[in-house]
Amino acid sequence: MSTPGDDRTDWRAVAERGPAGAVLSGGVVAWASAAAHALVGVPAGTLPGRDALDLLVGADRPRARRALEEARRAPGTAHPPLRVRAATRPERRLEVSVHPLDGSLVAVAAWDVTARVRRERELRHRAGHDALTGLPNRALLADRWEVSRSRRPGPGGSGTYVLVCDVDGLKQVNDRHGHAAGDRLLREVAHALRAHVRPGDTVARTGGDEFVVLVDRVAAEHVEELAARLRGDAPGGTPGARVSVGWAADCPARSPASVLAEADARMYADKRAARERAGGALPAPRHGEETEVRDASP
Repeated sequence: MSTPGDDRTDWRAVAERGPAGAVLSGGVVAWASAAAHALVGVPAGTLPGRDALDLLVGADRPRARRALEEARRAPGTAHPPLRVRAATRPERRLEVSVHPLDGSLVAVAAWDVTARVRRERELRHRAGHDALTGLPNRALLADRWEVSRSRRPGPGGSGTYVLVCDVDGLKQVNDRHGHAAGDRLLREVAHALRAHVRPGDTVARTGGDEFVVLVDRVAAEHVEELAARLRGDAPGGTPGARVSVGWAADCPARSPASVLAEADARMYADKRAARERAGGALPAPRHGEETEVRDASP
């Protein structure tokens, strides 16, 4: 096995170019810097002689093997860093760059990107989720709806359904008890909606007091039962607060806006019926509700 210092090339200097450097010979660690030992989390001097792939978690080894092979086949080509996890510290994320040297030798540089990965995930989550409730937002709902439409129809006549849920009385809660109480009510409603659906279903907050539930591969009877469970007095016992629900069957031949409008019209009918039972006046229609249909899109 070639070792650092076998010829005029200073392999040790090459390996030290990265935050944590090493030299591999045929996939085996020939030399590793002190920083590399610290990054992987092993005692100093224990990396030489070990198979480099054995230092990674099993799921990352095939990609790392391909990266090494590609680097050797095209030594003059720039390859993007590979993101992997060390077997000794799987909770951490590392980026590794590979640079072929003479013969079978390969220089490796690695650095810790755990904090960057965490920030990236946080940014992606914020882009697709509502800040108050943590639910998917309108954009993520649209993405999941599109994926649902791309699937084959479910067995036995099951289909995809959209439920529009509106929190009645939110303005009164805000006016009487403050916006903190209104925010608490919305979080309680979000928690209750999630508790009533399956793990694969989507509950999204699409507006101030409006939520949309997307359920896939279910029978119409299931949707009717789900709507019955969701509607009624808002959770937490907030006086005067209620969840109104309307639903519609999805169909790829229709636009999402028309499906939402049908569900919204039924939701408004549910709201009206509850008001009439309570003997209260129906609030002024919103968003074109004079026709019980509004132009909405996910």
